[in-house]
Amino acid sequence: MKTNQTFGIAIVFIALMFAVVIANFKQPAFAAQDTSAAAIALQVTPTPTPLPQDVSVIGSTDGIMLMGAVIAVIVIIPVIFRLRKK
Repeated sequence: MKTNQTFGIAIVFIALMFAVVIANFKQPAFAAQDTSAAAIALQVTPTPTPLPQDVSVIGSTDGIMLMGAVIAVIVIIPVIFRLRKK
């Protein structure tokens, strides 16, 4: 009985995947490109994305060193307490 249930689930999964593929690749008639002047006038032209300003300082590793020290303390403190208990 378990084989039939697994086979049924596989068939349903394959059918859903097929439906998704067909829905994404079949272009509806209203979405087809219209070359009339009205359609061209209504097209949206994207604006370019502004470049982000770089605020980092080249060669600055202060934050990395601080984070390394914090991680080292987090790791070493439990080891020290475990050694004292023995």
